[in-house]
Amino acid sequence: MSFQDIFEISQSIGVNDHRTVGQQVSRSGQVTVSEYLTGVPYVFTVKPHNFLYYPQARQILSDLRLCDRSLIDTIQFQTNNLKWYVAYQGQFLNPSNLKVASIPAANSQTIILQNLPTVASTTLAFKTGDFIQFGGYVYNVTADVLRGSGTTISVNVHRPIVNTYITVNNYLDGVGINIMFNMIMESYPTYTLTPMTNGAFIQWDGDFVFREALGQF
Repeated sequence: MSFQDIFEISQSIGVNDHRTVGQQVSRSGQVTVSEYLTGVPYVFTVKPHNFLYYPQARQILSDLRLCDRSLIDTIQFQTNNLKWYVAYQGQFLNPSNLKVASIPAANSQTIILQNLPTVASTTLAFKTGDFIQFGGYVYNVTADVLRGSGTTISVNVHRPIVNTYITVNNYLDGVGINIMFNMIMESYPTYTLTPMTNGAFIQWDGDFVFREALGQF
């Protein structure tokens, strides 16, 4: 629970899920845009609350010391403090029962899913902004998807699909609060202990930065 604990006691969470895009403005004012194709990893910048009581936080510090900046840990957004960020917005009763219908082409940003429930064709399978996980990686849905009348649905996602671990007919790893991010700590702030009666308050000298561990789990 090391990385997870820091998210739970966060004062704020910064999210970077941007593509790598360069812009150049000419003298005439024209803008040229170029994009470098990457895995677009999720990066979370977490500002922890200061004044944690050291006797109550020693386990958190111990777990962080174990993972440090070298080991992968997981982050979930299941608690009342965090679940609003990833909550499923569609109308399927059990969206995690969907299965992968085919292996996506290289650099594709579309996943084909099957094993659809028997519901009205106008039922919303996914709403823009929903989070889904397959092949170990988390993706953000970029357009509403209806159930339709066919046996499969096409879901567009925000980044090229990392298809190393995708297997046809496998269930989705998770949808909404059931997704899990595999992260490495990129920035690990130090802390200062301010003594008080029978203990001390913890004050951090900066923010934690966690980067998605693409291809490393």
